[in-house]
Amino acid sequence: MEKIIKSVKNGTPIYIKPYKEPKVWGIGGIGEYWYGAEKGEKSSLGVIGKNSVPLDMLLKAIPHELLGEKVFKKYGIFLPLVKILTPAGRLSVQFHDAKNELWVVTGIHKEITGNKPDLIVGFSPKALKKHKGNIRKEYLKALEVYGDSLNALISSMEEKGMRVTLSLSGNAIKAAENVKDEDPGIKKLLGALKSAGEKLDGFYHHVRVRIGDVIPVPKGTLHALGPGIEVVEPQIPGPTQSLEDGATYPVRYNFPAHPAATAKKPLDLDRVGEINISEWKKGEIETIFDKDQVSVGRMPGKFEEKGMQVNRISMNKGSRLVFDGLKTYHIYVVVSGNAALQGLDEEKYNIPKAVPGGEMLLVPACIGGFEVLSGANTELLDIFTPVP
Repeated sequence: MEKIIKSVKNGTPIYIKPYKEPKVWGIGGIGEYWYGAEKGEKSSLGVIGKNSVPLDMLLKAIPHELLGEKVFKKYGIFLPLVKILTPAGRLSVQFHDAKNELWVVTGIHKEITGNKPDLIVGFSPKALKKHKGNIRKEYLKALEVYGDSLNALISSMEEKGMRVTLSLSGNAIKAAENVKDEDPGIKKLLGALKSAGEKLDGFYHHVRVRIGDVIPVPKGTLHALGPGIEVVEPQIPGPTQSLEDGATYPVRYNFPAHPAATAKKPLDLDRVGEINISEWKKGEIETIFDKDQVSVGRMPGKFEEKGMQVNRISMNKGSRLVFDGLKTYHIYVVVSGNAALQGLDEEKYNIPKAVPGGEMLLVPACIGGFEVLSGANTELLDIFTPVP
């Protein structure tokens, strides 16, 4: 700790090594890589040379030097959380009542997505037009029918001694497909579940994506990341309202109309009335600097009032961007190309690329000034707290 504190006070950037969050839906069993200063075991590590310390402890020890005086005065000990998500299966459909999110697509695993990589964000325009002001009520009905159909299928298979089949597949639909021809009852329940799933899916707005796409998720908006789509997700942590988990086993659907004693967490179907029913819009990246082969754009998302801004920096090969009179920290990660940071001491620090398990670069406010240098045509993300 003492060595890293001394280095940071001298303006040395910190490499962030992520905390790895296991998820049943994650590629290789890891679904989320956390780059932040969450308390306790979920804190990332701050690394300088051969030394490393939990980032939450470092932030607590030298908040002024790391964050900047103005950031600390306004927000206290505060650092946004940046995640890299790596789903092998579709994530749960959810919304957030108190926070906006942002997805930047950094990878697409075509062996998982096929030729149509997509994700869910908001209600579909067709469903909005059909149901209008009643869409929340109709969506709730569809959620309950789907949940009851899934629970009925799982219960029947468990009662018939098929727990091993369910566990090996990890998915109730896939498991039922393997035995439906041998059991008419299972075949009938599977058909009912698929029908309920198709009706439910009709409510969702599926958006086709490619690497580099920026997807803002305003608070209250339904969303679910599709399988095989890797994203960087800057956020200010907040509560999540989960509505639909898919057919993953042994997850059980537990909601107000159908309590399940074995379920760890109830779904928040009683919160459906809070869902944002505005048609989702992609939003625009606001250009705030465009000069000398460098363009800087503010990402959509409206995080600034809560203490986070996300800029996309586009640089031609050989260009440079100068930061002087720094008042806040910066977190950097490369989306494409390659770049380095050069401090006032003339030493260069490679800015890591956004890859699962890779690092990100945290530049402390006390560095004073630095330059970002591009070694190729490059796009990178710059995450910081805006202060006057």
